[in-house]
Amino acid sequence: MKKEFTYPFLLLKSVLYTAEYQLLLLLSGLSPNNFTPPKREKDPKILKYLLENIKKIHLQDASNIEKGYYPAKVLLHESPVKHLTRLPYLLWDSLKISRRRKKGQTKDFNEKEINLKEKLPQYFKRNFHFQTNGYLSKVSAELYDHQVEILFSGTAGAMRRMLIKEIIDFKKIKNKKLRILEIAAGTGSASLDFIYAFPNSEYYLTDLSTAYLEVAKLRLKNKNIHFEVANAANLPYQDNSFDIVFSIFLFHELPNKVRLETFAEMFRVCKKNGVLGLCDSLQLNDEPILNKVLKEFPKNYHEPFYTNYIKNPIEKMVESAGWAQVKSQNYLLSKTVLGTK
Repeated sequence: MKKEFTYPFLLLKSVLYTAEYQLLLLLSGLSPNNFTPPKREKDPKILKYLLENIKKIHLQDASNIEKGYYPAKVLLHESPVKHLTRLPYLLWDSLKISRRRKKGQTKDFNEKEINLKEKLPQYFKRNFHFQTNGYLSKVSAELYDHQVEILFSGTAGAMRRMLIKEIIDFKKIKNKKLRILEIAAGTGSASLDFIYAFPNSEYYLTDLSTAYLEVAKLRLKNKNIHFEVANAANLPYQDNSFDIVFSIFLFHELPNKVRLETFAEMFRVCKKNGVLGLCDSLQLNDEPILNKVLKEFPKNYHEPFYTNYIKNPIEKMVESAGWAQVKSQNYLLSKTVLGTK
């Protein structure tokens, strides 16, 4: 599909999600307790930079579709009707999130909706981003992708898809049959884009959250997909099992020790000459103009490991785990990191 068609559609998507954020602000302002979400950045230079790069990443996304890296159907993960019917629930939930943020509640769970006795690492049992039930309930899973798109003004999908292009260019593996492992697949948003890009491959999806994987199963009805509730730092797979091992926005939410263990596990299960692919947050000095934004993020959203993450270049951590030919590329507020075994 020509980018003359897809680019305006993508820009409209950013306008839509920005409008929904403004609606969220309006609703919060009307609440009796003034539980307002964090305000957006107001520095004119930063705003100009962000706006230019929102346009840039949408143009890149449209160009990738035109060039065949992935099909145009990646833009239509769900129907507009489903999007609109979810919005009232999301707006109502935003008041709960803002209340939780104002009160500093980071371990606030509805025990009727989750199983707190489930065997999980302690760092995972929290309200990341102050979201309802953290990553531990179906309610959270059903709202999460929409919330993320509002946070990133409709660019979250585009940032994730840059990893597909980078992997294809890195190893020239567009039309091969591959065994692909995704770590922390969540609700399967990135998984779906990869399936569209590598349709002949066999997929293994892991996540710590049973609830999120259940939502992914509903979204991804494909016989070549295997789902496994698993800890990324202790994967249930044999050595040298996968051609591609990737993750999306995982490592900024892990303690440093677990990051290192996870990189080592990803290296272990990857085949010789296989590919490591990461998409995660920018780090300090990747784009110096955004250093202020990165430092403010964990203050506004409950991200207890984020400050440590942005101070420790992920490329060096990847190399220390044994990966070779490590390279990275910045895209808006994210960056891709590639390596080979």
